[in-house]
Amino acid sequence: MIEGRLFAAMLMPAAATAGCGPAIHPSFDSPEPAARNAAIVQAAAASDAASVPDLVRMLRSDDPATRLLAITSLRRMTGETFGYDYGAPPGERDAAIARWERHIAERSSAAPAAGMGAGA
Repeated sequence: MIEGRLFAAMLMPAAATAGCGPAIHPSFDSPEPAARNAAIVQAAAASDAASVPDLVRMLRSDDPATRLLAITSLRRMTGETFGYDYGAPPGERDAAIARWERHIAERSSAAPAAGMGAGA
């Protein structure tokens, strides 16, 4: 489970530096990668199904660490990857993101209150 270890390793520096330097305000829309990554971690920790569209949007990041955090969070929250590989060439990533976007659209039109959990 290398991906899980990488995910945990990426979280450790954030925890170790808590209280050092300027505060990071988690936001998917921040221009700062650390703030976007913090938003991903926060959403995953809360298993926030409402954040799935934002997590999918983070799969388009130029930053491989952000993409890894996003897909790991999505997999943990939904049990799905739709073939997304954070290190794949852009065309392959785009195809998987399109599958994620179709899934979100289908889920929201079929049963908005059903959530996006595993087994969906």
